[in-house]
Amino acid sequence: MLKAIVFDVDGVIAETDSIHYKAFQRVFYPYNINMPPDYHRSLVGYSVRDNIIKIKKDFRIDVDIERYIKLRNDEYASLLDRAVLEPNPGLQEILIWAKEQDIPMGICSSSKKNLAEKVLCSVFEHMGIEEPVYNFFDVIVTGEDGGRRKPYPDRYIVTVKRMGKETFECMAIEDTQCGIASAVSAGLKTVGLLTPFNLMGDLTEADKIVSSLGEIMRDNFWGWFNT
Repeated sequence: MLKAIVFDVDGVIAETDSIHYKAFQRVFYPYNINMPPDYHRSLVGYSVRDNIIKIKKDFRIDVDIERYIKLRNDEYASLLDRAVLEPNPGLQEILIWAKEQDIPMGICSSSKKNLAEKVLCSVFEHMGIEEPVYNFFDVIVTGEDGGRRKPYPDRYIVTVKRMGKETFECMAIEDTQCGIASAVSAGLKTVGLLTPFNLMGDLTEADKIVSSLGEIMRDNFWGWFNT
């Protein structure tokens, strides 16, 4: 029986991957790096630190990791401030349904706390939800909450533990291979969300794959959870 739902933020709560992509392009523009969408797909789901380390190695550029993490996060925050973030289709229905059913909800994100908050608050404003995000969600775990980053299971284990649940009772919604690996290895039942920034092959480890969050609300969706 479903006892809790845990959401990733970027790509699940709202489509933010295009904003991440633009932030990387702007920060590394002086290096004349060709970073096509297919390359950006390899970055999605991992922490900014892991992304910078990968870019530094792949393009053989000499950059200070800490400095470029800050530059990239500052650029992303600036872009978020100017963006109009809409909830992914079907998100509001899930949130309302879970509240009505008294099913706890949590957030498990690799993003820095302030950046995850920006996305959540912007989406809540768009949906007309006045309740503060830290009241609405039972638990919010971000990249600053310790433990190893995704794809390791640490963050999901922390999230579920703080919710007072067992991992097999919880459903995670993720949109990246990295995030799905984290949730599955932690023991959660996992839904993979198809987006413009991933491929079906990225989601094969998930227990269920959907092309829209709205599919989760269909009457015939839940049979798989208890199997």
